[in-house]
Amino acid sequence: MAGSVRRAILGMADLYVLAWAGAIVLGFLVLNQGAKLLTDNAVYVARKFGQTRFVVGVLLVSTLAALPEVLVSVLALREGSPSIALGNALSSCVVTVGFVIGLAAIIKPVKTTREIALRDAVFLATFTIVASALLLDGHLTAYEGLVLIALFIPYTVNLYISQKDAPRDEVEETVRDIKIELAMTGWLFGRRVEIRAGARWLVFGVLWAVMGAQFIVQGAMQLSRPEQLGIDPWLLAITVVAFGTSLPDIAASYHASKKGYSDLALGEGIGASIVTLLLTLGIMGLMTPMTYDVVKILPMIVGVVGSSFMILVFMLSGRMMGKKAGIALMIFYVVTVVVNVVLFGYGGGNPFT
Repeated sequence: MAGSVRRAILGMADLYVLAWAGAIVLGFLVLNQGAKLLTDNAVYVARKFGQTRFVVGVLLVSTLAALPEVLVSVLALREGSPSIALGNALSSCVVTVGFVIGLAAIIKPVKTTREIALRDAVFLATFTIVASALLLDGHLTAYEGLVLIALFIPYTVNLYISQKDAPRDEVEETVRDIKIELAMTGWLFGRRVEIRAGARWLVFGVLWAVMGAQFIVQGAMQLSRPEQLGIDPWLLAITVVAFGTSLPDIAASYHASKKGYSDLALGEGIGASIVTLLLTLGIMGLMTPMTYDVVKILPMIVGVVGSSFMILVFMLSGRMMGKKAGIALMIFYVVTVVVNVVLFGYGGGNPFT
């Protein structure tokens, strides 16, 4: 009798674990569809409000690309899981570089120019150094959060100045690229479904994305509980959660590269990494100032800085970024995770314990 009861309890526990794992998968799918609804309506809504094409390109593409990461980290922090929030914020940058830019380079060589390198890649490398320096004191304060958000302003102003004096044909090409990026984002299953109904569908996309993020956060938190799988929430955040929140961007990179637009993934990946790093950490600092173990986040900080400098080196070389560069970027993310596991094990990497 006791054995039957025990088996029944274990069976219920297994079903509980499967249910929450399914919630994470469902969350990724819903979040991806939310990103699709957002990007499908972004250009239309921006034009209705009379925004310039530059604002559409910079604010919409970069910010919308980073929205899943921002939502998941913010909701995780609100639900009382700072390890998932911080782990996702840092790891998503490395995932974006490895599996958005890296994947595009593997599918089709990405053309780089010194001008783009000095404009975009230098900003990414600089911002990662600044963010890392702020994190290395073991505290993320409201003041530091405000500084990180404020750093988004010079990046935007620099892009505006560089585009303002650009020849008309380059501007038109930029607008064309923007439309392609927006169309591809969230195209997870290769089926293009466009709904351009304006502001109402844009708002619905935001709500849809929030719901998906909530599923992901709740599922990850439940699976990290000792009575369930007991997975270290930090390890869960830097692997499953970070990779899942980057799915819309990875889908965009894959489909755009297959259609011959692999160079778009470079700009999108850099822009999304910058916005993810600055906005996510900035909002987290303003919401809930935190204290953590610097030693335990050090592998991810090295990963963020290292991946940004790899992109800078590849771009400054003046050559095409091909398969070797793409594979190197992907491997770098894997190595970062492996180092984290080797140093702290499967259950000792949480910087908040």
